[in-house]
Amino acid sequence: MKMNKHGMTLVECIIAMGVFAVATTGFIMTATACYKAQTKAKSRMENANTQTTNLEHFSNYSEIVDPEALNVEAMNGGANRWVITFPFSSASGGPVTNTHVHGYYSVADPTDPAYDLSFFSPIEQVDLTTDEYWVSLTNISGSDGWFELRVEDATKYEFFDVEKAPKGTELPEHIWGANGGCYRFGIKNIAGNISNAVLVVHDVNIDSDIAHLPLDHYLDDPSDATKGYCSIFYNGGSGNSAFLNQAEADALP
Repeated sequence: MKMNKHGMTLVECIIAMGVFAVATTGFIMTATACYKAQTKAKSRMENANTQTTNLEHFSNYSEIVDPEALNVEAMNGGANRWVITFPFSSASGGPVTNTHVHGYYSVADPTDPAYDLSFFSPIEQVDLTTDEYWVSLTNISGSDGWFELRVEDATKYEFFDVEKAPKGTELPEHIWGANGGCYRFGIKNIAGNISNAVLVVHDVNIDSDIAHLPLDHYLDDPSDATKGYCSIFYNGGSGNSAFLNQAEADALP
């Protein structure tokens, strides 16, 4: 009997196809894993670049910047001020203490914490002269706020930005995000004594002035009312009692 030695039997074809399928499946799985890893790495790199840019803008802004727009949030629910001591042995008088350090964290992608950053910064401050206040107004309530700000006496006071450029006697509508939304600005004397400066908070939602805040009550260092850094914390509601100074905010449970 003559055997046909050309071609493959059906069983051989099935076996060959099975071997090919096993080999191909491994290759496809490996390629898919590589593609996913490459895509995730690319996304993380883009997030890291975005985050770095945001932090640079936050640290080197030339106008008043809202941290929320840069995914930068204050630590400790917004009511944060930290004291850090640097043990510099070469410093005159021993260690150096900075009492105006503020904690922040930046989240590039809430679903991927690989590049979450925490950092400290004295960014709230500018170099003040006599008759100038630098104000940090922070929303520590659980609800967003939509407000306008103005000085009570436009003949004596005006706003300025971090570059000391005048910004007039009214600041535009601004949304403070809940639990840490912050707005920073300066108020300086045009004529008169800066210790009598009053900030007016106007609630855009109800179209009404809800508070008239004497800024010397919110000084971080009350010993000098002729200038200084002011920390004001909005705790919800209306009236002056809805706005706390640093000590009152620190005393919250």
